[in-house]
Amino acid sequence: MTAVKRSNFAILAAVSTIISACGGGGSSNAPAILATPAPVIATQPVRATVLTDGKATFTVDATGTGLSFQWKENGVDIPGATAATYTTPAASSSDNGAQYTVVVSNAGGSVSSSAVQLTLTLSANQQAFENIILAPNMGSYWVRWNLNYSGPEASGTNYAFSDYGVVATSPLTNGPQTNQQSAPHNLATTLALVTPTPTRVLKNGAILVVPSTGQSTKVTYVGSDVRTDSLAADNSTVAYSAIRSNYESVALTGAMSATSPDFAHWHNSFFSNPAILRAAATWAAGSSYIKYTQTNLGDRYNVSNAATTDANVSACFTSTTLTSALTTGISSASDATTYHLTDGTVSTVGGVQVWVANAAHPQSATLSTTVQYRIYFQLNGNVYTGTFIKDGAPMSGSYYVSNPGGLTVTDRLTFLPFDVRMNNAAHDSLAAAMNI
Repeated sequence: MTAVKRSNFAILAAVSTIISACGGGGSSNAPAILATPAPVIATQPVRATVLTDGKATFTVDATGTGLSFQWKENGVDIPGATAATYTTPAASSSDNGAQYTVVVSNAGGSVSSSAVQLTLTLSANQQAFENIILAPNMGSYWVRWNLNYSGPEASGTNYAFSDYGVVATSPLTNGPQTNQQSAPHNLATTLALVTPTPTRVLKNGAILVVPSTGQSTKVTYVGSDVRTDSLAADNSTVAYSAIRSNYESVALTGAMSATSPDFAHWHNSFFSNPAILRAAATWAAGSSYIKYTQTNLGDRYNVSNAATTDANVSACFTSTTLTSALTTGISSASDATTYHLTDGTVSTVGGVQVWVANAAHPQSATLSTTVQYRIYFQLNGNVYTGTFIKDGAPMSGSYYVSNPGGLTVTDRLTFLPFDVRMNNAAHDSLAAAMNI
């Protein structure tokens, strides 16, 4: 028995030695720990093109376990951008050309994506705007005139002049751009060059003057549209703003007598009065114009007074209050209306008490489709008048005589809901065709 037991013990010892030699022995029974594979990017982000104020979305597709993400703009971490998808804030000119990457990480390591670019692009509206006004183009020309529909003109009363503006660089990639209208160019050699009354607005408790000539305008892009800020005489303070849209470029070719109706209607008297343009006049090669619509941006309080050219407008009443004047009643000859306090509402605008009529101005008084309301306001102990245009109101451009025999002004006129500007070739053609 003893010999057998020893033999069994020897066998067990041998088996134990074999197992130990094969790696099965030791004091631990835990399995071997496998290394975590580093992430692999399966699909890289794709570059994006957006309009101004647009948002771009970048996405990465990566494989691996326990993944984390960190997006970077131009190599700098973007706070909070820690998902597989990143959407930018609204893009501005400074974001054009920005490079975006994402680092994907886990316990096994990290990998960086390819860099992709964000590019801003022009809308069709903005492209049409730049085609005429952006240097090295010769500028966007505006003809301003007071000419008789028929018959002779009177110097000092009738006039026709032009000015133009040029934008040096694109607002798309260079931010807001300011242009100043050129000095006026007299188109009618037989008529004196006159200076129309400037525009005055009530803003932030003061009357701002926007010059009628040499006006400065700041241009920015908003989505697919063009924003214009008309600056006061200091060339810095924004007096009022508008949004331009629905741009259309139209070529001018052949005889001026066969000019497109929109252009001819906008410059009505030039084409209705045979004394103004030479009968055989034609458009030079490359002549064109742009047509667009405008809406008012922000409530606008125009100040009325044709007797002065600065901020010192004449008061309707002196040394009185708004409430007292309107309680008695204020008669408006242009509106053929006497306004009382109960015909409108009083509010404080920029620290100034302003009364706004409930009913809109009659169109015969405004000669415009822009809806306007009579205002009276109290400033420095006096009462002044003007008109109010609501935020978002469509801005009318011009009008033409469509029914010369009409009994009233509004019967005789058709109002145009668009604006027109012409390029240099069209302007020079028109100037050369002038016969007065």
